[in-house]
Amino acid sequence: MNQKTRTFTGRIAAIVAVILLLATVLTSCASQPKPTLPYNAKAFSIDTEEQLKELGLKPSELEKVAKIFSDAFSATTSFDAREALVAANRGYDMTVENFDPNGDYKTDKGLNIEAAKNVIKKANATAAEAKSENAFTDAELSNTDKKGILDRLNAKDVELLIAAFRTDVTTEGAGFWDSILGFVGTILNWITNTLGFGNYVVGICIFAILIEIIMLPFAIRQQKNSIKQASLRPKEMAIKNKYKGRNDQPTMQKMQNEIQELYQRENFNPYNGCFPLLLQLPVIMALYYIVIDPLHYVLGQSATVSSALTSFATASPAAGGLGMSLASNRGTIEMLSLLKENTDNIIDALGNFQYFNFTKEALASLENAVGLIPNFSVFGLNFGLTPDFTKWADGAWVLLLVPVLTFVTYFVSSKLNRKFMYQPATNDGVDARQMACSNSMMDVTMPAMSAFFTMAVPAVIGVYWAFRSWVGLLKSFIMSRIMPLPTFSEEDYKAAEREMASKTKKKKNTKSGEVRAVRSLHYIDDEDFEDTRERGLARRAAIEEKEKQEQEEKAERNAKTPFGKAVLKKDDRAEETATDAPAEDAATEQTVEDDNNKE
Repeated sequence: MNQKTRTFTGRIAAIVAVILLLATVLTSCASQPKPTLPYNAKAFSIDTEEQLKELGLKPSELEKVAKIFSDAFSATTSFDAREALVAANRGYDMTVENFDPNGDYKTDKGLNIEAAKNVIKKANATAAEAKSENAFTDAELSNTDKKGILDRLNAKDVELLIAAFRTDVTTEGAGFWDSILGFVGTILNWITNTLGFGNYVVGICIFAILIEIIMLPFAIRQQKNSIKQASLRPKEMAIKNKYKGRNDQPTMQKMQNEIQELYQRENFNPYNGCFPLLLQLPVIMALYYIVIDPLHYVLGQSATVSSALTSFATASPAAGGLGMSLASNRGTIEMLSLLKENTDNIIDALGNFQYFNFTKEALASLENAVGLIPNFSVFGLNFGLTPDFTKWADGAWVLLLVPVLTFVTYFVSSKLNRKFMYQPATNDGVDARQMACSNSMMDVTMPAMSAFFTMAVPAVIGVYWAFRSWVGLLKSFIMSRIMPLPTFSEEDYKAAEREMASKTKKKKNTKSGEVRAVRSLHYIDDEDFEDTRERGLARRAAIEEKEKQEQEEKAERNAKTPFGKAVLKKDDRAEETATDAPAEDAATEQTVEDDNNKE
């Protein structure tokens, strides 16, 4: 594999790595795994004879029923045994065929024991299909002498099972970092209510401007590093041009060494510009979690309260929930945007919801938060919803323009940012073509991926990403005017070439104390020495002239052969070798080699 192929392959691999990293991050942001269904095993620890007599099943049997509920919950997303059991306790059978999950189930009819038995039977069948070791046999479920699980199940058993699946909801925090994010969320809440007039879309746009202002010192440091690197461009180009057209490994290594030596002499570290970018990545991720979950961070509710409200909103009305269908299962924006439209009796219904045990403080805090839900609509369109191709009513199709806006924004900003920021020095040739190819791929793939993931989150997040990109672009433009990158004329580049050509490497002879030039046996160093510089410059001029003629001939052939017919190229390596290595130079090189061997 030659140097061109290795360089091109390396850059493609780097692009793929960046894309995979972004895909991993955005996938984790756009989705989350289905949660498990834990239960409290202590609920089945009954010691008194009086309580045991009230049960139809043994505590060990009840715990095994709880286990098959958990196994069934993990095995499929289409059946929630706990939800169906709570619905049965309210008088509704969710296991029947053609059950309407959106029916009118506000009335609590009391326990339907047959429905509860059907729930256990279906949960056991689901767990058995998943190869669960906790599944009951048919004989254990029901037998002729009425001693099976289903035969002995009573109301007290159902009540104990539901109690075992209840979780406590409190206002306790989650730790130090959660408190830090909550503090930033409080600032966003103030911005939304004060500067954004209660509109979340306006609030996060102002918030994006504030974040860019806070990150300005890092942008200044990065711009200074770019200015320093740009000031070295003429000298770096002089080094690259000296090795132009030579792509063998020793030559490329020598060129890189000279560039690194240049950086060291000028006290420049190319990696200093990476630090601000690396620092901004965790900040951007933290801000994403704050923006996507306003109930937890902006409205200040604990993680357990946020999770409880989400479960209540998505639970079936038959089980006492609201029956919301959320397109995005990450964050609370979509849920809050739907709750904003109807907040009547939510707290009372949530207090009677049989999934949780709410403390008085948690209910009071949630009631206050429900009254402070921001507005997610702009011109009557709810931007808290997720773009969906199946929803065209009430102007919802407009949300599909958000991914398009995201793509256009990232595409344009990547093009313009390249004009405002320093670009690596490349000579006309393979480097320039490879850089152009890399930029073209990045210009399309990154915006396309951003637009794709915008389809998986509420539309307000896409607006936030697009707006912040425009703010960043404006910041780059202002920085390029206040702290412009240096520009150079053709004469500056020629002067740099003369300066770099005069810097020859010398080696001190420790025996004689003499200093003499160390010359390579290759012709790549001819321009570095007084006695061979004229020949080296002539050789380079000949190479450039030859390349120019080849390009003209190629253009002429393409004009004559529009279908791109391959034309055999004359093999003039023998002529080039004869031109580049005259007999008198061979004697000079042999003398240098002998001197090096003696030393």
